[in-house]
Amino acid sequence: VVVATGGGLTTYRCPVGTKVGFVCGGGKQGSYSQYVTMNAITEIFPMPDDVPIEDCASFMVNPYTAVGILDTAQQAGSTKAIVHTAAASQVGQMLNKLAPMQDMEIINVVRREEQKKLLEELGAKHIVVTSGEEEVWKKELKDLVKELGATCAFDAVAGDMTGHLLDVMPIKGSVYLYGGLAGKAGNINPSDLIYRKKQLKSFYLTSWIKSGGSYQMVKRMMSAGNHVNSGLGQGGWCCSQFEDVSMEKAHQSIVQALDSSITGKKLRIRFD
Repeated sequence: VVVATGGGLTTYRCPVGTKVGFVCGGGKQGSYSQYVTMNAITEIFPMPDDVPIEDCASFMVNPYTAVGILDTAQQAGSTKAIVHTAAASQVGQMLNKLAPMQDMEIINVVRREEQKKLLEELGAKHIVVTSGEEEVWKKELKDLVKELGATCAFDAVAGDMTGHLLDVMPIKGSVYLYGGLAGKAGNINPSDLIYRKKQLKSFYLTSWIKSGGSYQMVKRMMSAGNHVNSGLGQGGWCCSQFEDVSMEKAHQSIVQALDSSITGKKLRIRFD
């Protein structure tokens, strides 16, 4: 909650008493502090009044990444559909809920059948499982790319997957790397880049937020904030399921979570 401001136009979004989330950008203060001083434009995010503030604990990285991915695709001309790998992740689940609101389709790429089932339960229509024969799933993926008109893919896996995605993209299509679960990107056919004019790019949330200068950044974040805040409540497109733990039991709970599937739930450390 905002307890004091420096005044001026930069603080109009967050007057005293506003419930906010914040991002520590400078590294001088942390979120365990009782009080922190933040930049009102770039580090403070007003939270919805109708959602308990503790339920907004994961408001930033995954929800804004989902918004940023769709915005990046639309700006690049892929307004109908995108390909997304590691699609059963939190970001992937959020994309499948958010995309229909923007009349876009997600072509989901996952490794296992149980991940496909999870996405189907969320209403996902297009899911490619890569555990079978490479020739078969790549043809399925390429056919979906052509059918739905996808010209962008967003890859959180890297490794050989990056080359596979470039291969199935249409001429002048783009693959955006934003993760490296499988290590260094590879398996790339030079002809895709040289003759077919396909592009390998990066997506980095901070760069997306800051692109275009201060004026564009403010506009972008106000729009993104409206999208995110509308979905933070229970049942919303970017709501999170939390498991509450105390600080004393946090280490034990983290170790247990790492030994299991943690895709569907987040640990939330409470101090009350």
